[in-house]
Amino acid sequence: MRTILVPTDFSENAQKALEFAQIIAERYDAGISLVHAYHPPVVDPNLPAETLVMLAEQTEKIDAEKLESWEKECRADGFACVSKPVFGAASEVILDEVKAQKPILVVMGRTGKGGWLDKLMGSVATSVAAKATCPVLVLPPQAHIIDIKRIVYATELERPEENALGFAFNLAEHFKAELDLVKVNAAFEVNIFDDEQFQNDIKATFGDKKYAMHTIDDDSVVNGLQKYADTHHADLIVMATRKRDWLSGMINPSVSKKMVLNTHIPVLICHLEQTETLEA
Repeated sequence: MRTILVPTDFSENAQKALEFAQIIAERYDAGISLVHAYHPPVVDPNLPAETLVMLAEQTEKIDAEKLESWEKECRADGFACVSKPVFGAASEVILDEVKAQKPILVVMGRTGKGGWLDKLMGSVATSVAAKATCPVLVLPPQAHIIDIKRIVYATELERPEENALGFAFNLAEHFKAELDLVKVNAAFEVNIFDDEQFQNDIKATFGDKKYAMHTIDDDSVVNGLQKYADTHHADLIVMATRKRDWLSGMINPSVSKKMVLNTHIPVLICHLEQTETLEA
């Protein structure tokens, strides 16, 4: 059975992420796989070794019971569900589970608040979205999603995007949602190739699939997409990204990372090198 991986820290936003994952799982006849990364609580290292071991065991037991409760509730909602507690750092645990389980999608709540510390250090959500070998849907704390009726797909019209576009088209068809392809003309953004060439390629590849194409001007891609999504009441923003070396990352920080950290609308990150179109 195809699986949607849902990392959880038992927070309110993790609960929202699970509910959103269930909405998607229902459309794709997919199961839910819950994973929780646990570690001993931060305590005084001068405590006796026996006390530290006892605290670690208590944490593991409590977290395992919570995870089992979430799994039972998910099953009671009518979904095939498994759960797995794993010792370790959250981002590393999630990425390892992506490799092992090969889910069609990861759905997770954003743990950071988008402040300066997140921008400096990154967060679990941005780390997973950047490195996972499958699409990653990040749910911000402000989001309240009960359905997907309009999807905004951010395009550069500068490179082939068939894989990520195919994923977006498939989502739109499953949810009977409107799909808007939006290019933001902003300062310092690459604009080498003729947009019409790529628009013709899209039509040739996807035939009569329904979508609307829009080009807008703004000071930044993130601001432009956010304004467009707000104005048109979008439920989901889809962004295609590619692998970046350390130098390009320092010179031109990822637009998708900025969007994940700043938007109040769920963001789906697709890697052009890895994303496969979902079958119905």
